[in-house]
Amino acid sequence: MPNRTRDSASPHRRFPWEPRAAYKVGRSRHQRQTQLRAQMNMLLVTVLVAVVAVGLFILANWQGAAGEARAVSCADYPEYCVPFVGGLEGDAQLALAEAPAARMLDEASQRAEGVVRGFTEDKMPFIGDPDAPIHFRVVFDFSCSHCNSYHTVDLHEFVKDFVLPGQATLSVAILTTLSGEYSLTAAQAALCAGEQGALWEMSDELFRQARLQSIQNAYSLSTVEQSAEDMGLDAHALTSCILSNRYASVLDAQRLFATDNGVRATPTLLVSYGDSGRWTALEHTERGYGSMAEMTRAIQPNGD
Repeated sequence: MPNRTRDSASPHRRFPWEPRAAYKVGRSRHQRQTQLRAQMNMLLVTVLVAVVAVGLFILANWQGAAGEARAVSCADYPEYCVPFVGGLEGDAQLALAEAPAARMLDEASQRAEGVVRGFTEDKMPFIGDPDAPIHFRVVFDFSCSHCNSYHTVDLHEFVKDFVLPGQATLSVAILTTLSGEYSLTAAQAALCAGEQGALWEMSDELFRQARLQSIQNAYSLSTVEQSAEDMGLDAHALTSCILSNRYASVLDAQRLFATDNGVRATPTLLVSYGDSGRWTALEHTERGYGSMAEMTRAIQPNGD
């Protein structure tokens, strides 16, 4: 039987799957750990650079903002550019606060006739026409964040729109309960600035500093003294006044007023009509600019 021969030209039979893939030899554990450490170091360096950059940016902006204290002048504080009348004649030192000799206005006041600034008979700083038909009084603490925004927005607008035109007066009673010595320092700083004709202006600056930094820093003696210097005040005299604590009796009177009128939170707005001397605390929903404006318009003799 003849032998059958395989055709050498016929293709070899192939399996239906592909040959196994070849892989490179993996890195050792040591190499992987070295690479991981390098990546982590790079990440940490990147994060550190970012944090430093952000910190420098914040510091630069804070320093810039902190150095923007306005000078005590009618140009920078037109809403407080009214004559001084003082009002605390019973004490030789207290009579100096917001008194006519405290500061000469550097521009002519644009307020209505009769609008002045000084102290009421019950030792509250005020601005407006004492003969206005309606009087508002705000009880606040310099360390109170709600008081800060209320003072900066609602009260500022109200002073410009209704106090300067002589339709209402605004007075304040300052408490010192929220931050202990820091609230006390701020309150004394404002009252002491009154001896240089800058009680309301210093109040603005104190609130501004509290928006920029912590209460502990904003109301430290060093910050207050620097603010006074930046505002063009006699910083040394202001600091000496604060340390003398000579406005303790004024602050006691303001605290007593708040207690006697049932004030339990700050800010609290009270209203009094004419020369009655009776104060009524308003609900917190009634303390906004809109409510104050509505009440003021309603009591005007000509209905305006």
